[in-house]
Amino acid sequence: MRFSMISVVAILASLSAAAPALEEKSVGEAKRAPNTQGGSCNGTSCKVVFANFLCNVGSCVGPGGGDGARCTVVDNTDGSRTTFCPGCGDSNLC
Repeated sequence: MRFSMISVVAILASLSAAAPALEEKSVGEAKRAPNTQGGSCNGTSCKVVFANFLCNVGSCVGPGGGDGARCTVVDNTDGSRTTFCPGCGDSNLC
């Protein structure tokens, strides 16, 4: 099978036309999706892997708390972090 230079150029042109244009964003405009990590209560904090985070919403020592109770750490899009512990009011997070 032989390809001529014209057919190669035509194929490359069609591929580049089908590719979406990339948008350039400045560093300040970059947005991150929230990162959610499940953990478990460890004393008064929420343990995720080897790190302990203080509870921001709810409490690991309140009702439904205690060692091993489910908690969640959320890295918010604005760069802050929120730790949801038992009693937070959202059954998906605590």
